[in-house]
Amino acid sequence: PWTEQTRIDGDPVVRGLPKDAIPAIDQPTFVPAARASWVADDEPVIGVVIGGEARAYPTWLLNGHEIVNDAIGTKTFAVTW
Repeated sequence: PWTEQTRIDGDPVVRGLPKDAIPAIDQPTFVPAARASWVADDEPVIGVVIGGEARAYPTWLLNGHEIVNDAIGTKTFAVTW
């Protein structure tokens, strides 16, 4: 188990956040791109298209969550950042 004294090759291991401190987004909701006023047209996103359905995950949102668990139809997937 991890302790304050944990070392790798003699160097101390330092944790910035405790385990599970960054929650994943489960069951995200979406709006049409034309209504997503909080996302700039030139903003970087991670895009997923399955069966002609497209989703965009803004990287600024992923900075705070790192994982989105989502599904399109019967296909489940995780978007990670």
